[in-house]
Amino acid sequence: MEVDRQRAVAVAADAFRAHGITDADAAQTAEVLVSADARGKHSHGLLRLPRFVRGIESGNVDPTGSIDVVSETGGAATISGGSRLGPVVASAAAAEAMDRADEFGVGVVGVHDSNHLGMLGYYTDQLQREGYVGIAITNTEPAMPPHGGSEPVLGTNPIAIGLPTEPVFNLDMSTSAIARGTVLHKKETSEELPSGVALDADGQPTTDPTAALEGTILPFGGAKGSGLAIAVEVLAGGLVGAAMGSDVTGTYHTTDPCTKGDLFLAIDPDAMGASDFSERASDFLADLTEREPAAHVDEIRLPGQRSVERDRSATAIEVDEELWTEVRELAADE
Repeated sequence: MEVDRQRAVAVAADAFRAHGITDADAAQTAEVLVSADARGKHSHGLLRLPRFVRGIESGNVDPTGSIDVVSETGGAATISGGSRLGPVVASAAAAEAMDRADEFGVGVVGVHDSNHLGMLGYYTDQLQREGYVGIAITNTEPAMPPHGGSEPVLGTNPIAIGLPTEPVFNLDMSTSAIARGTVLHKKETSEELPSGVALDADGQPTTDPTAALEGTILPFGGAKGSGLAIAVEVLAGGLVGAAMGSDVTGTYHTTDPCTKGDLFLAIDPDAMGASDFSERASDFLADLTEREPAAHVDEIRLPGQRSVERDRSATAIEVDEELWTEVRELAADE
């Protein structure tokens, strides 16, 4: 069903407020979730709201927790999120990275003691809109094995990169063959998975999303995706003082305390001596999209181009009717 965007944000914010979240944090988190739905990334949209609420009810979210810089040297800093809602902490970390980039040319900010942050590309989009090159990574609960293994030890560990260009370039990708949020969405909508992306609990290939959630998701590209996932695990986890591997909890099963980490990077192109970077990069990207497409393709698009443009213009979002009913009930919306 179609829901007016402003109403979706208002009802989602009411749901958070009804569970003890401050007005500002409720509005900010609601906006992040609805933005994902506007981009067609329903796996990270309002579908996540009931899980956020379960995390609040379990005591894993502190509505009044303090977001503090606990370590800093020049352009680098680490933030403790005070167990606030993940989108609130992530937005604060992105802002801190931009402040440090203004002073030092580059800002690198790690985060621990936060919660699930929603769609990672939301924050790199924030960074690139302000003129920075934005890079963000985060680790998640174990969901896939390293290449050649069968035991889920690595998270799906997404990577996002945003460039201050027009046309839009905002890469937001999981290191798994399919995002766990997408598996969850397909379970909720009774859809099958593509073949070759998941194993069941017995290590057998499956297209059943329920069996995949009980088993393991595979890395994309075999050893390549596995290698990236391992790097993210160490950089977004170990480097910022958060958990790694089997010690990561609370990003999917939100009734558990969240122990994952995040890492945000803002680069000021002027600090690299590239004062014309945005113009040159924009020209290059435009040239790519204007090339002759393959016979089976209508047009060449850049990562995130269509979804971000859709988000910028969307006045309504698509929401599953049962999910919308649940969100309204959580908000006590009549």
